Amino acid sequence: MSAQEKTLQDALRSNEFAVTAELALGPVDSLDDIASQAMALRASTDAVQIPDHFNARPHIPSVAVGAYLKSLGIDAVARVNCRDRNRIAVQSELLAARALGVRNLLLARGSDLPADHRPTATGVYDLTAIDLLRTAAAIRDGEALSTASPDDENKLFLGTVATAFKPNKRWEPEKLLAKADAGAQFIQLQLCMDIDILQSYMARLVEAKLTWRFQVLANIAVLPSVEMARDLRGNNVGALIPSSLLARLEQARDPEAEGVAITAEFLQLLKDTPGIAGANLQTTGNVDLIVAAIRESGVGRSVAS
Repeated sequence: MSAQEKTLQDALRSNEFAVTAELALGPVDSLDDIASQAMALRASTDAVQIPDHFNARPHIPSVAVGAYLKSLGIDAVARVNCRDRNRIAVQSELLAARALGVRNLLLARGSDLPADHRPTATGVYDLTAIDLLRTAAAIRDGEALSTASPDDENKLFLGTVATAFKPNKRWEPEKLLAKADAGAQFIQLQLCMDIDILQSYMARLVEAKLTWRFQVLANIAVLPSVEMARDLRGNNVGALIPSSLLARLEQARDPEAEGVAITAEFLQLLKDTPGIAGANLQTTGNVDLIVAAIRESGVGRSVAS
């Protein structure tokens, strides 16, 4: 990627509304398959996110995919979870990301393994999410396992996850403060398509001045059918998809077009929500629907495309 090209970090720290979108990866994806998806998303997004064994399905490692996308001139966000690696393997992934120029990392505990997962696997959880952030921050800042300098072009940009909900007046964002103190520079929320909850949650973060310490990405999806919406709601921890959206999909003559319209409307609402710096579009397996929704919304890089 040339020095002139904008990155996710640039977009999040500007007055623009940043947009990222997720690749759909599986056990048999080739580099050609990955490139096809990523290039389709490139024109409409500031970065492409790479899942880390979503639903405990193995695929090419996220950092390796991130390095490949970098070679295509695409800024990537590689997710790394604690569930599938001990601390040695996690540290190895972080060092690989830095060496290969995969600057954006989304670090998380990782969801519990599905009860019916076959063959049976064991969650590792050698590190907590906070431990993982601290380790990555130490590598980023040259304090451990690294000789990073402040002007290093491969300096890591660290994110983690949080769960939006409707807070009461007594709620204090202590966990988010701890994540900021551990080194988080951006936060990505869980799949949430309830605008009232998002606006209530963000209002509290703005009030607590947490958005001065990190940028917040909402996380949404294009819902191509009511069945897919219910599946996403059931398989994503903490996912919030209101019944009103399910009803719209169920009653629509063309559910796929309605799903694109819903997401486009939601992106416009997010753009006008104080404290939200951008949005990630979680994949349902069809990148064309993601591109259509971003373009219909008129937000982010779609404005210039």
